[in-house]
Amino acid sequence: MASMGGKVVVITGASTGIGQAAAEAFARESATVVLTARSEGRLERIAADIEKAGGRAVPVAVDVTDRSAVFEKMNEVAASQGSIDVLVNNAGIGLLSPVDGMDPEELKRIFEVNFFGLIWCTQAVLPHMISQKSGRIVNISSVAGKRALPHISAYCASKFAVQAFSDSLRMEVAEHGITVTVLCPPRVDTTFHDTPLMRQKGQRMSAPSISAEYVAAAIVRAARRGSREVVVSFYGKFFVFFHWLSPRLLEWIMKHLWMRLDRKKTERSGGEDGP
Repeated sequence: MASMGGKVVVITGASTGIGQAAAEAFARESATVVLTARSEGRLERIAADIEKAGGRAVPVAVDVTDRSAVFEKMNEVAASQGSIDVLVNNAGIGLLSPVDGMDPEELKRIFEVNFFGLIWCTQAVLPHMISQKSGRIVNISSVAGKRALPHISAYCASKFAVQAFSDSLRMEVAEHGITVTVLCPPRVDTTFHDTPLMRQKGQRMSAPSISAEYVAAAIVRAARRGSREVVVSFYGKFFVFFHWLSPRLLEWIMKHLWMRLDRKKTERSGGEDGP
């Protein structure tokens, strides 16, 4: 799939961040981008901007955790557009919480969106890709899906699950001309970290970040090439390599770095939890 021209690309979580940037990047490659998320108004505005820039975009409001709605919408897309050539499973949420304080409903929500939603979307597009004997599935994971971090255990677990699911799926669909890519970025500069679930007790994770546009460019390249796995950026690659080289040392660094950040936040808030 050397060119994206004329391809139909479905992107979940396309109303902001990586998903929006990926939609704009694929549109510049002359692909038809199908924008999916829950926010219909936001999707329509992004689609209108893409159309004004000369691209082609189709907004489709759907909640990835609603399996029947996902199947209905993907069937409609395949019927109206003629095919589904690329699926970018990008929708995801985080949860910043120590294990002993994790809320059961919040934990369930993480897996409903990050893991089960990804499976429902994959199952919905597979019959169309199998019938056309081609397709690209790009699952957005994280370096946290290769090396766990403290206080985001639920998010890490969901991304480890994405990694395993993708590896298994890749073997199942290869005979149909379908490739499966796992894309692992480090922290990305988006609103992902500003949601209520990622700002528990006044805390906020701090780490070097890259832009959503940088990740979007990597997604387009991966879709073109049918790459097996892509760890994004030098920082991301170094982090994964460091884990392979010396996992105990990395654990020590991450533990003490987190404790230092936590202590600084406590000092700034006068020894009490922030708002």
